Amino acid sequence: MIDTIFTPVIVVLTLTYIYFWLVALHARRNGHIDTSDVSNREIAGLLRRRLNGKHPHLFTIQITTRGGSVPVVRRGIEYVVKSAIKYPVLQGIVKVEVITESHEDKRAIDSEFRKAIVPVTVYVLPKDYETPNGTKLKARALHYMVELHRKNPTNSYIVHYDEESVFTEDNLARLVRNLLKKPIGISEGSISYPLEYMDSELMCRTMEANRPFGCHECYLVMSDGLPVHLHGSNLVIQERMENEIGWDIGKLDGNPLIAEDLVFGLMAYLKYGKSAFGWHRVEMIEQPPFTIEQAYKQRERWVMGALQGVAHVRTLPGWKKLSRADRLKIRATIPLRVATYAMGLPISILSILTWSFYLGFHLTSWALGNAVPTEFSLLGLPGLAMWLGGNQIGLWQNLRYTDLTTRQKAVEHVKVLATTPFSGVFDTAGPAAAATKWLAGIKTVGWTPTIKIKGQKEYGVEAVGEVA
Repeated sequence: MIDTIFTPVIVVLTLTYIYFWLVALHARRNGHIDTSDVSNREIAGLLRRRLNGKHPHLFTIQITTRGGSVPVVRRGIEYVVKSAIKYPVLQGIVKVEVITESHEDKRAIDSEFRKAIVPVTVYVLPKDYETPNGTKLKARALHYMVELHRKNPTNSYIVHYDEESVFTEDNLARLVRNLLKKPIGISEGSISYPLEYMDSELMCRTMEANRPFGCHECYLVMSDGLPVHLHGSNLVIQERMENEIGWDIGKLDGNPLIAEDLVFGLMAYLKYGKSAFGWHRVEMIEQPPFTIEQAYKQRERWVMGALQGVAHVRTLPGWKKLSRADRLKIRATIPLRVATYAMGLPISILSILTWSFYLGFHLTSWALGNAVPTEFSLLGLPGLAMWLGGNQIGLWQNLRYTDLTTRQKAVEHVKVLATTPFSGVFDTAGPAAAATKWLAGIKTVGWTPTIKIKGQKEYGVEAVGEVA
């Protein structure tokens, strides 16, 4: 009876894992993460060719923060400075802009980086600032910066950071090199999560191991040019395009839009089409949530934002200009991704119960001397192996930038391997909650930005609040 119920589920999950492994192999075969050597001389030569051309040759690192996280913002800026020291050519073409709601942040950062070898400018978002469409949350701060850039446009790329984002010295140089060599309107790269790694709970570290492996699909999406998902950091946009589109994304049924990155990507697709998108191949590093509660809320926001985004884009003027095939792909792909993510919760729970039952059955049978694998257990082994293996690859990617010893990394691999079967429940609980709320007519969610400093006080408001 159990075999009859679970065999279709196992088949679907196995096919899903096969898809992600094929995507991963495709991305790696095409060098989705650039680890090639880069030199100051190479960048200088490319820069000379671009100086009088139409394509951007300047780079603005834009860090968006609500405030109160100066240590992690400082870290991102320090790496930019280190990169400019190692590659002096960057000193003339890279600058940093920080947008915050905190005057204290501005004073601290201004004081520390006043004499930095790259310009560092901090802007404070006025409390009374409003966009024409009443946009809230992070997009409100982003649009404020767009309005500043429109007044003094430059031939730049805007390199979007979250407050904890970091490009290593070499990776920032690779980003500049790659975009000088091959200009792209809107591009992304992979993200891994090694920063403050051991301050995160084990289950959070296990959940984050899945993300770099899943980000192989980000390569496929950006290369295809239809942005059915987009991440808001390691997002690089030509300033002229960002100024034309803006971040004044408005609201949905009076509720602020949470996934400003997805909405921006869809708006850009309506305006420019597939040719505007690409993959710059440079990896950014960030940090995982510290607690399961923070990870849950983060994933709940992702799904609610995705559902908002696909509903909102259908109200935009350019929607009906798309081909029927593109409209169908957007309307089908995003809800399907949400549905499979949310359905992971009951499937994960049932899988744990089922595998526990079969493991107990086989151990008992083995103890009695008559263990015989059932067709069901054999059918599930390939999918289980691909799931565990994908998490191990993602974990390896996260651990590369940590300062753990080889022995400590090996121990971490064993720990994550042991907890991976249970991580699906925690990883999908937030998405399941968001999908359930959406079906019940609730189209917003409480907003508690993920804490980036251990011990930092948590702040949370409803989605109408003014937080990044």
